[in-house]
Amino acid sequence: MSNQNKRGNITIILKRKLLTAIFSSLLFALIFSTFGGFEGGAFLNLYYLNLMLVITYGVITSIFSDWLSGKLVNSRYTREIVSFLFHCFFGCILLVLSLISAILFFIVDRLLSKVKIGWLSVIIALLFVVSAFIILINR
Repeated sequence: MSNQNKRGNITIILKRKLLTAIFSSLLFALIFSTFGGFEGGAFLNLYYLNLMLVITYGVITSIFSDWLSGKLVNSRYTREIVSFLFHCFFGCILLVLSLISAILFFIVDRLLSKVKIGWLSVIIALLFVVSAFIILINR
């Protein structure tokens, strides 16, 4: 594989993983905010805390999990199972909450893998997240 193809694949993966982090963190916060009665402040705190952890730790370990499962297994079906297990393993850092976050990340990532994602989508999503944070922190 040429260097240009490798860079293209890395770019595709990075765009998908960043968008996955945004969406899976949103799902995570929605799920856990509803248990004790939905409060806007608790939702936002949970969302941004989870997003920061997922963007830093989760994206890197997800890329590593997918890469490692591809090196270990040839069958696509088995590779997905192995990658899921690696996601769960790396997601056990903070026990149940991070495990659920890792599972949500894996599911959203696999759903987004079927969609072509451009940088514009990622930038708009990131701008929306940052803008919402700035607006809500200044309230």
